[in-house]
Amino acid sequence: MAVLPNVESKVKQGAVAGALTGVVVWGLVSYVPAFHNGVPGPVVDLIPFALAWAGHTIAAYRAPHTSRPDVNVKPAAEPFVQK
Repeated sequence: MAVLPNVESKVKQGAVAGALTGVVVWGLVSYVPAFHNGVPGPVVDLIPFALAWAGHTIAAYRAPHTSRPDVNVKPAAEPFVQK
């Protein structure tokens, strides 16, 4: 995924999975009658969005987190407690 080099892997994988799922489901719902017969119109319009969102969420959740060695994280100081 060299197209977006500065974007975290979770975001990239989620976006790709969501876009692909949305396009495939939209194509099936639009061009295959078995996918939209007997289903109300608003529900048919919602199916590609809902499945694309689900695909994005699952892919982003399962993707490994990008390590950030360039970020210096300093430990928090001891909290000041007044007695």
